[in-house]
Amino acid sequence: MNKLVLFDIDKTLIDRSICHHVAFSYAFKKVYGVTVDICIINYAGMTDPQIAVEVLKCVGLDENLIKTKLDECMGAVVDYFKENAEKEDISALDGVKELLDTLENKVIIGLITGNLKPIALEKMKKAGLSRYFQVGGFGSDNINRTELVKTAIGRAKDAHDFDGSEVFVIGDTPRDIKAGFEAGAKTVGVATGRYSKEELKDSGADFAFNNLKDKEKIVDIILENS
Repeated sequence: MNKLVLFDIDKTLIDRSICHHVAFSYAFKKVYGVTVDICIINYAGMTDPQIAVEVLKCVGLDENLIKTKLDECMGAVVDYFKENAEKEDISALDGVKELLDTLENKVIIGLITGNLKPIALEKMKKAGLSRYFQVGGFGSDNINRTELVKTAIGRAKDAHDFDGSEVFVIGDTPRDIKAGFEAGAKTVGVATGRYSKEELKDSGADFAFNNLKDKEKIVDIILENS
């Protein structure tokens, strides 16, 4: 297959997970001894490690200290999520399964997410989406989102004989769009998060939609010249 389509998770494929959100506060208290919520920053489109660093800097912690304990903090985030996610209903947003069904077996489908890999995979399992995704770039791979796109492309080349010629990144934030652009991908913005279609276009998205229910137009863009 000569096309790779990489989807963001939160607010693109699913609504946000409260359990994932609370997991950060749990980890910050356990590892750093501070009480803080990630809502003090605009974390949309950030990787999980990046969220932790930026939040903890905001409450006055030294960046070197933060990074010394960052792996432990991310481990605590995963532990909390795994212990509590079973109580949470995580479901696909409207149009997601229909779009994935149409793309399946026509392109390589992957994830590009700031979520740590165990959290990302559990979210996909609970939403009934696991079977669609063949590769991924995760927050546990790198703190920088652009590098996650490059990682996912590399994995597609290694595992699926992908030639790297045509990559699409689909996400709901300007950070998704920026990462896709910097990695040489075409970008599709979806206004299912905090940003409007116009804001996503202004951030540089090649294409923008209100949501993923506009299946025919999105598929046409991806499969053009196939």
